[in-house]
Amino acid sequence: MASGHFLRLVAGLAAMAALGLSGGIAQAQLSQKGGPVAIGGDDLELLEGERVQLWTGRVEVLQDDTRLRADQVRMIHAPKPGGGAGFGEVDRIEATGNLYFVQGNQVIRGDKAVYTRADDTMIVTGDVIVKQGENVMTGNRLVYNVSAGRTTMDAAQSKGRVRAVIYPDNKPAQ
Repeated sequence: MASGHFLRLVAGLAAMAALGLSGGIAQAQLSQKGGPVAIGGDDLELLEGERVQLWTGRVEVLQDDTRLRADQVRMIHAPKPGGGAGFGEVDRIEATGNLYFVQGNQVIRGDKAVYTRADDTMIVTGDVIVKQGENVMTGNRLVYNVSAGRTTMDAAQSKGRVRAVIYPDNKPAQ
């Protein structure tokens, strides 16, 4: 996208990528600003042997001005350091069904989002819609490499096209 302000929208994906529960259920990180986290859903299943948290049914994760909603959020954890019982840091996050991610005036919608810590990459698939204010971009797959700060959007799955409507800032050039 040409607008520098619009690129900050994709940076919001990094916040979702940080959604980790290194110390347990209550220590998630969704917003870059930090602070307390509220997680809710119709059901929670902890699969300790598999190191998985499975939140289902109208799942909502809130922290500061950041919100993640999905039908299901699955968090796969690494083994706890030192081999102790419980969950280590999050290795992978899978949010599926009616995905809705909001940070400030930035919104991402899609069918599925997967963050993998090993390659520090977030992939959002399905009918992907990215909005910031009036700016809108659509496609079938958004790939964001958090550490590299590189984002791509494609429509290869549907043989469609990536489309965008960008409203320029009304500020005079400095």
